[in-house]
Amino acid sequence: MMLSVNLKYSLREGRAISMARGNLTYWRGNSFYINPTSRCINDCLFCVRHFGEGVFGFNLVLDKDPTVEELVREIEETWKSKFTDIAIVGFGEPLLNLDGTIAAIRKMRELSHTPIRMNTDGQALLLYPSRDVPHELADAGLDRIQISLNAPDSDTYLRLCQPKFGRSAYDSILEFAERCKPLMRVEFSVVDIPGVDIDACRGIAKRMRIEFRVRVFKGPDGALEGILRTLTA
Repeated sequence: MMLSVNLKYSLREGRAISMARGNLTYWRGNSFYINPTSRCINDCLFCVRHFGEGVFGFNLVLDKDPTVEELVREIEETWKSKFTDIAIVGFGEPLLNLDGTIAAIRKMRELSHTPIRMNTDGQALLLYPSRDVPHELADAGLDRIQISLNAPDSDTYLRLCQPKFGRSAYDSILEFAERCKPLMRVEFSVVDIPGVDIDACRGIAKRMRIEFRVRVFKGPDGALEGILRTLTA
């Protein structure tokens, strides 16, 4: 059963307990997705969050982050053995709910031998300076991490992705990717936006010996004009 109400009831305790509204898991075809949070540390101009409240007919906007127990329970209730692709890809930055994300990876590793991937903004070193996030993810069982590079330099990234950490975000992303390389498969992704030098981004990935992927922009056509104006201002 998908979680889509504000309250669930504990019969044992005889009282209502608050739960996160929205879908914590969702799916399409043979792909199973986990949504640990709808909060984000970026406000990317191209983000699908600007154009809707979810994907594939699921509402992915949460009024609060789920607890570890809530997220694991939802995975147990919605997982099916038919799924051949598992992804930690929510409506926000999964690592903002780090403990929930790690618990989700561990639960999926219990339920399936299918490789697990995750999409992230890659700013974990700034979020958790005292934790070794790459090792924690690897130890939990994460097989592949796709890091949103999205720009060839810090100035473009600042204008396009508007990170809360400011100019320091970009270099931190590169360092995070470097730390992940010995532990799991790493991939940089870039959204195909006019004004972004895709070849330069590909060159960074090549120099760092990291896989590279170009993603399709999923917003309305008219939005590209505004993004281009912002990048060239």
